[in-house]
Amino acid sequence: MTTIKDVSDAAGVSQATVSRVINGTSKVSHEKKLKVEKAIRELGYKPNSIAKALASSRTGSIGVIVPELGGAFYSQVLQTIEERLRQLGYHLVVTAGSNTEQGQLDSVEFLLSRRVDALILHTQQLADDYLIALEEQGIVLVLVNRFIPELAHSCIDIDNELGGKLATQHLIEMGHHKIACITGPLHKSDARGRLQGYRKALEEAGIAFDENLVIESGFTEETGAMAMRKLLKREHEFTAIFACNDHMAFGAFEVLQECGLRIPEQISLVGFDDILFARYLTPALTTVNFPIETMSCEAVQLAIQKLHKSKHDVDFKLSPSLVVRESVKSFTPTPITTKELT
Repeated sequence: MTTIKDVSDAAGVSQATVSRVINGTSKVSHEKKLKVEKAIRELGYKPNSIAKALASSRTGSIGVIVPELGGAFYSQVLQTIEERLRQLGYHLVVTAGSNTEQGQLDSVEFLLSRRVDALILHTQQLADDYLIALEEQGIVLVLVNRFIPELAHSCIDIDNELGGKLATQHLIEMGHHKIACITGPLHKSDARGRLQGYRKALEEAGIAFDENLVIESGFTEETGAMAMRKLLKREHEFTAIFACNDHMAFGAFEVLQECGLRIPEQISLVGFDDILFARYLTPALTTVNFPIETMSCEAVQLAIQKLHKSKHDVDFKLSPSLVVRESVKSFTPTPITTKELT
């Protein structure tokens, strides 16, 4: 199925420009207009037909895209959205867009072909221009856990930087100065925000940032375990770890146990998200609460209010909070190095 991105690539212009040519919403240079029209003809793109259908009728359904259907985080997102939509008389249509741009583009096209009334998107791979163009076509959309300045009125985001700062500050307050960080994939804005919070907490405490204590990972248990093994091979001492989501913390936890390192007696560990399983680890995981339920409810509220063109009485920026459990202990003066493990 030809998408607006295919047209923009063929014409060598932005997706927003393609949208403007299709809808005539603003002036476009004659040269760009000709390029877009040529690309549309050659690719057989049928512009705006879905958007017109959306504008002219309602189906009582809301489309939701998440990267994957498994895992505690997305399960809670979907469950909360579904429950709230049912209360409001709407039905949920879900598709997993995977963690690729093409997969998420296909998911958008699929949902629009089903003529959903609105889209709630938890996506990081879709380009800003593409999402801006969708809204310019009249498609009601809400972005969760992402912020685009041009779509500020459509974004429900959390303060990831604050969350990263809270986690790191807690470790510093417990006496830790050599703190490692396992980040998520840094092409994602939430991962960058949490890393920035880590760096800001170190800076405010007068602790030098050490790039050797930072490992980029992939927001999964497997990649968290790989990052932990990589960190242990470096000749740099640390007494605590901030893993930028709970899944990576679980992977790191397992590797530390395999290496005979006790949590929190030898290594303190903090996660992020506060998914259900975090409280059932032994010791229970100290983590940052991601307000998943609140974010999901606010996303539904915003989508419905946009559909009915009513006042957007929602909280666009949510604040995380620290959940203190048993995986952090006051610093002891014997930092762990990889030499002790060989």
